[in-house]
Amino acid sequence: MKKKVYCTHCGMALGTDFLDGKHRQVCAGCKTVYYENPLPVASVILANAKREILLVRRAKEPFRGMWCCPIGFAETGESIEDAALRELREEAGIEGRIVQLLDVGSHVNPLYGELVIVTFEAEKTGGYERAGDDASEARYFPIMNLPKLAFDSQEKALARFVELKKDLWSIHDSFETFVESTVKDRIGYPVVLLSDELANAVQENSEKIVDLWLDDITTNPSTRSYRRLDRQALHLRAMIIMGQFGAWLRKEKSESEFTSFYRGLGSERKEDGVPLEEAISSLSLLKKHVWMFTYSFGVWEKAVDIYRMFELGERLVYFFDRAAYHTAVGYAGNKTAGPRPKSPPPAP
Repeated sequence: MKKKVYCTHCGMALGTDFLDGKHRQVCAGCKTVYYENPLPVASVILANAKREILLVRRAKEPFRGMWCCPIGFAETGESIEDAALRELREEAGIEGRIVQLLDVGSHVNPLYGELVIVTFEAEKTGGYERAGDDASEARYFPIMNLPKLAFDSQEKALARFVELKKDLWSIHDSFETFVESTVKDRIGYPVVLLSDELANAVQENSEKIVDLWLDDITTNPSTRSYRRLDRQALHLRAMIIMGQFGAWLRKEKSESEFTSFYRGLGSERKEDGVPLEEAISSLSLLKKHVWMFTYSFGVWEKAVDIYRMFELGERLVYFFDRAAYHTAVGYAGNKTAGPRPKSPPPAP
């Protein structure tokens, strides 16, 4: 970095003096002290819907030919945020809006000396991607496959950006997978969801959940008939249902197996003299105890943890709703039916 030779106030030659613990340039005439302060630089990280980062290739030194996020010096009379948006517009052709401050870091440049680089996240509001100003190219790169960047501070800011977005992206991916697998009901579809961790915990604690369920259905007024049924047999059947829930989540059970089991359960409960509403209530109570267990499994402070609970709750509703439906169908199908009455002859 070039040093000043003459005073910009009086024109006298500059000397040096030891002030505030450092050697500083001082005017021999008017005694003006020339403090060397870092230059403020504004930098912008902008990602598209595909999680690709907008980069520009530098057309001038320093670091000519290398890639970086839009970046440039803040000018007198503009805020650091305005400087960031101006650089985004001038170098990449994009109109934007500041989303948040990501990072503030230092960088030593061989031409300009010490810099303070302030990096913001921005979102696109207009324009189209084109190189301009000090850039020769402007295009998007996958965030996990970026070229070497010209500025170390931008590498650091991008790592911060990924960390901040990680949970949000995980929630988005899990939700899309959940919706696709649920709506299409694709048996054998390799679903990987955020709530799988909770689902695994449910499977590992099935015995505890079933014991709580047994205590409930043998005392709950909505399941009075279950008080006279064999507790061991109920425990065994409930454990089978818990295992089915896990297998259903992993898409290991065919639709015909699922349907056959719960229609058989409905038929069996009718033979036991259990009213249909109590059979349905017993399934609802099992769902409740699975949910209560997951709720007590940990403290949910982060958005991703809250989403895990929401997602598992939706999967529980979907599973037990279908189980209740096929149980009711099986119950109805066990009627002792005589011959269907003939329709009256058509009117003459």
